Amino acid sequence: MRRAATRWGVFAIAALALACSGHRRVERRPAPAWRWPPEDPRVELEEIIGNRLGGGGFWRRITGEAAPTVFHRPYSAAWDGDALVVTDPGARRVVRLDSRGRLRTTAPDLVEGPIGVAVCTEGIVVTDSRRGRVLLLSEDLKLVRRLADGLSRPTGVACSEGRIFVAETGRHRIVQLSGGRSSALATVANVGRRGEGEGEFNFPTALTMAGGTLWVGDTLNFRVQQLAPSGEFLKTFGALGDAPGEMPRIKGLAVDRLGQLWISDGQTDRVSVYRKDGTFLMSLGATGSGDGEFSFPAGIASHPDGRVAIVDSLNRRMAIYRILGSDPPEGAP
Repeated sequence: MRRAATRWGVFAIAALALACSGHRRVERRPAPAWRWPPEDPRVELEEIIGNRLGGGGFWRRITGEAAPTVFHRPYSAAWDGDALVVTDPGARRVVRLDSRGRLRTTAPDLVEGPIGVAVCTEGIVVTDSRRGRVLLLSEDLKLVRRLADGLSRPTGVACSEGRIFVAETGRHRIVQLSGGRSSALATVANVGRRGEGEGEFNFPTALTMAGGTLWVGDTLNFRVQQLAPSGEFLKTFGALGDAPGEMPRIKGLAVDRLGQLWISDGQTDRVSVYRKDGTFLMSLGATGSGDGEFSFPAGIASHPDGRVAIVDSLNRRMAIYRILGSDPPEGAP
């Protein structure tokens, strides 16, 4: 008993020392020279945000063990200024990493299955797929209020001008929350049933807003759809297959500062880039854990300065890319 108490005392002291001495920072490292495509680079890998707290050597000296992990199975991300907010359903929490890598997390049991995240004018909006909820959090990840209950597997979330859109995956529809100030739900017009037609869905997941329109990852229809905020269908593209430009398992969407659409695919371990009209431009990645490789890439978040964060879920890390140049390429490289 004395040894056990001593051991737990050492862990407590070490944890307190890490917290109080500023060691609760995530490992971040600049990536080596990696640009793609090689003959005409359009993006570069700028940084890898790893899965260990900084100060790991200190922790190991005190406890004899590796430093605690940051991510268990991260899924989605959103930029909040220069900070990144990341959902981690594997750890049942939401994590906020500031520009210096300092870490903040939600309180235990606040969320059980956080999937989607968006930074809106009202605050940080998170979907909890297991509990069927949509939550509004403050900047320091404290609960402000529930925005919705009783949904069937809510996943992706996006917002614009006081409107919050949620992919209700289990009911194959998009739900709109009015201004984040009421829990009353309203399905978007012309969107709300299972099918393969225009404005119909089969397990929609990822959402993103850009240029006043809503992009939907219609995952098991193997396509993306673009909708007006009213729900009016605008366009669609995509197909089943594992060749570059095809979409067997869409997991994340983002529109970059050049207006290009980034789509992650959890089955092929690739992230593909398209023009807004659906023209395929390039694919990044391959299966693996090296620089420029992925294992189940999921959420994507675009920063106005040209950075694009990709959640590399099963590698339990974040990869930060940067767009090169000021204009989209004329065609596929």
